[in-house]
Amino acid sequence: MSRLRDTVLPAPGTPRLLATSWLVNTVGSGLYLPTSALYFTHVAGLPVARVGIGLTVAGLVALTGSVPIGGLADRYGPRRVLAVVLAVQCAAMFSFTSVRSFPAFLVSAMVFTLADQGSNAARGALVAAAGKGAERVRLRAYLRVVTNLGMGAGAGLAALAVQADSASWYTALLTVNAATFVGAAVPLWWLPPDIGCRRHEPGERQAPPVSRWQVLRDARYVCTTAVCGVLNLQLQVMSFAVPLWVADHTSAPKVMASVIVVVNAVMVVLFQMRASRGAEDDGRAAALCRRAGVALLAACAVVALTSGRGTAATVGLLLVFAVLLTLGELWTSAGGFGLSFNLAPESAHGQYQGFYSLGKGSSQAVAPSLLAALCLGTHPTVGWLALGALFAVAGLLMPVVVHRIPGTRPTPEPPRSGAPHALPQRTH
Repeated sequence: MSRLRDTVLPAPGTPRLLATSWLVNTVGSGLYLPTSALYFTHVAGLPVARVGIGLTVAGLVALTGSVPIGGLADRYGPRRVLAVVLAVQCAAMFSFTSVRSFPAFLVSAMVFTLADQGSNAARGALVAAAGKGAERVRLRAYLRVVTNLGMGAGAGLAALAVQADSASWYTALLTVNAATFVGAAVPLWWLPPDIGCRRHEPGERQAPPVSRWQVLRDARYVCTTAVCGVLNLQLQVMSFAVPLWVADHTSAPKVMASVIVVVNAVMVVLFQMRASRGAEDDGRAAALCRRAGVALLAACAVVALTSGRGTAATVGLLLVFAVLLTLGELWTSAGGFGLSFNLAPESAHGQYQGFYSLGKGSSQAVAPSLLAALCLGTHPTVGWLALGALFAVAGLLMPVVVHRIPGTRPTPEPPRSGAPHALPQRTH
């Protein structure tokens, strides 16, 4: 029973408090994401095109704040910075309830997304401060499972508002979502006040101050972030390309798009922890990214075969595609967890995590246009194969980046041919 409890729950103290905060926050995200576009168009009365433009502009503006806010987390402590940005997110979300014009919407969206990027950086620094090596990767994997559970619960509740399709329901959900940011800040009260702050033991030699933009001079971390950004295009394959592909390019029933999402969510909850084992080792994490690229290539090749086939064959191929795509997602996340922490200096996790989230955010910004051109355009079969090749190349590049490009930390040596990769022992 204790082994099952240790598998299901993070350790007491800081890890469990962070998981609680994460769960409350992601339930709010699950409420918001399925209903926000409907609120802005049906209730606020904004044209769809303007909503899209506003969110794109807000997303681009927010990217500029990732590294600076991460630097503030390094300087003043991630606990304090996260509490502040959660308060800002609460205020910005509540302001959406009174938005009735495009300028007001744009300002609220920019403030909210900028604070959201800052919260990603501060949370990353808190995870880094919660442990070392395997503990960090394990906690980050837990939090990804929590994200799926929270998003699923929130989306289920949001279905009630979508079914009612009334202004009062949509407004109520925005208000509840605003309250979840306060709820997510409550567990932070019990965290150590100085968590994530640099402490010097008596007689310890003080490290030189970290430049605000040190990460931009860390070639290995920049390249790692770029490669992970390419691999993270798979997130938009699930949310953007798959529904349109199933509906417009295959004979499968439209509900298969939802089935694929369910398969993905169940696999992430069941297997993310297992997939992340050993990712605290640089070589193992790089190998996971390489494996992810191959799995994503296979997924793209399978989905390319679904066009023009019978319903039964298409459904079967789409299920295989769902499994392969999710394997690629699991290994991408696991490798990214390890490398984003391992390759960063201990005194600058806020700045480095902010930069890492910037890479992921950039890939999500360009993904819809890229996927529309490649996979939903004139020659979709070729486009899917080209996308798969892009994933495979990115995955194959990761070990080269990790072992051959110099960075702030000493470059890890790859294992000798034929020698097993030594991994730290873990106890549960």
